[in-house]
Amino acid sequence: MRKERLVRTLLALLLCCVFSIEAQASKGNDLLGLKAEMLKYISSSDREKFMSVTQQLKDKSQQTGDERMYYTAWGNQAIYEATHQYYTQALAVSKEIGNYARQYNSRYGEYMALHTEAVTKLQMQDYDEAEEAFLRTVDYWHRHFPKESAAEDIQELMKIANHRRDAQAGIKYARQILAEPNVAPIHKGRALFRLSQMAYNKHDVSLFNTIYQRMDSLKHTTGIGTREPVVEVNYLILNGRYDEALKLCDQLSGTDRMERLAQIYHLKGDNDKAYEYMVKFKKMNDSIVLVSHGNVVASCYVQMNNERMKLEQELLKNDYNRLRNKYYAAIAVAVLVLLILLILQRQHRVKSLKSDNEKLDEARQVAEDALDVKNEFIANITKQLREPLNPITGFSDIMGNADYQLQPEEREAMSRHIKDSSKVLQKLIDEMAELSFYESKNALPLNGRIYPNILGNHMVDSLRTYCKEGVKMRFTSDVADDKYIISNMDGMEHLLKHLLENSIQFTDRGAITLDCRNLGDRVRFSVTDTGCGVPESRQQEIFNVFSEADDNPRLNGMGLSICQAILRHLGGRLTLDTSYTEGARFSFELPIAKG
Repeated sequence: MRKERLVRTLLALLLCCVFSIEAQASKGNDLLGLKAEMLKYISSSDREKFMSVTQQLKDKSQQTGDERMYYTAWGNQAIYEATHQYYTQALAVSKEIGNYARQYNSRYGEYMALHTEAVTKLQMQDYDEAEEAFLRTVDYWHRHFPKESAAEDIQELMKIANHRRDAQAGIKYARQILAEPNVAPIHKGRALFRLSQMAYNKHDVSLFNTIYQRMDSLKHTTGIGTREPVVEVNYLILNGRYDEALKLCDQLSGTDRMERLAQIYHLKGDNDKAYEYMVKFKKMNDSIVLVSHGNVVASCYVQMNNERMKLEQELLKNDYNRLRNKYYAAIAVAVLVLLILLILQRQHRVKSLKSDNEKLDEARQVAEDALDVKNEFIANITKQLREPLNPITGFSDIMGNADYQLQPEEREAMSRHIKDSSKVLQKLIDEMAELSFYESKNALPLNGRIYPNILGNHMVDSLRTYCKEGVKMRFTSDVADDKYIISNMDGMEHLLKHLLENSIQFTDRGAITLDCRNLGDRVRFSVTDTGCGVPESRQQEIFNVFSEADDNPRLNGMGLSICQAILRHLGGRLTLDTSYTEGARFSFELPIAKG
């Protein structure tokens, strides 16, 4: 009887341990799931949903005693306000966090108040105050958390220095990141990238190769792709491998590609081509000078999305750990039950042997048979447990092991996916920057004398070659050649360019017509095509950047939204002619100058 009670006690203790492990894993997953959902909504316009999820995360964090998660959720409320340009509210939330943290003597809470204030100043493009705020944040972190890295905030200082084109400050902050304790691989990679640019600009081959080796080692030991194509091109140029560098330039985009091509051809002695690419580089570089705020916003969005993906990976890892703990617990229960059975079986066998010596041979045979049954039972249960455990353990090792070497075809597929995604992201960031530029402007200077006929012919001539085969582009007008409007030339050119490119994209046959009509005191510009047109179900949403489909935001494209933003400054409004059914027709009107 005492032995039976002991067995029941052991089983009860084991089950309590299993349930305790499961409960702890569940709590951790709940917090990470809420944090991932919060980051999902932080860049959306659904304020009510974001605040609801954030409050749930704060309440859950208080219940579990997770101080850092609590203040992180609160701090993201301030960042949400700043990201959506409610700067006064963002600073008010930061102040509220600081007061609450000081009341309850929370060092991390005070840090989060300083951090969110600095992020808000950066979003406001007040770079002097943002730099001072981040310096205070870094100093506070070093004083109160000396064993942890402040690289995340120092990285923001490096971004500010890069924006100011202050190379010396950027290098100082990059070196400071590398000197931080327990610095994350992604921050170390960005700092090394900044130093590699410095070494390349100085043409210091030895220093660059040293940094390149550190970046290569970091990539292979952490699994993070911190070595960008421009670094590879710089490496080949500095080491005199110009032909290889030329081939790799195809992986670069924008100004980086033009600048590197100019440098390579100059080093190869082909100064005509070098001059050609340097002219292209200067033209592209001049055209992107005004997109800094858009890049800051896009960087914040990308950073939030990266953090959300890391959380999702951590959730998957926790799910795996929970399953693994369940299987280990099942094995432990099976082994314990098996041991109990063996003990009881042996006791019964010994008792039988002692009570009946005359049946010794029969009892021995029974014992041998029982042993065979036991071994078969162990083999069967082990096989059944290995079937689900082997793939789970193998996949986990692959995901969690940074030293795992991918096959060439796997690496090629991943690289192709990353390149395609990068192109889409680049286009999105460029359009977001342009839209942000026009929406952030209070007004555009309307001081240019623009002749509709001259502008219309110029735009059609410059874009006609981009039409698909068989598609004609033409300009028509009944406006007198001496009639003009007073407006902004850059704005008008960008406006008509986006409208014509939109028609080019959706027109596979027929014609695209830019037309100017004299309406007395106004002139109407219209772009008409014979493309696929706009479905009736989407006519109300085409001027919005995003639309809702099954509660999921979908990107429409930003060309038409940019046109609307420009026209708000020029005094017009873009409309879709729903009566035209042969394709699509967009038009707007502007006043003709008197006199």
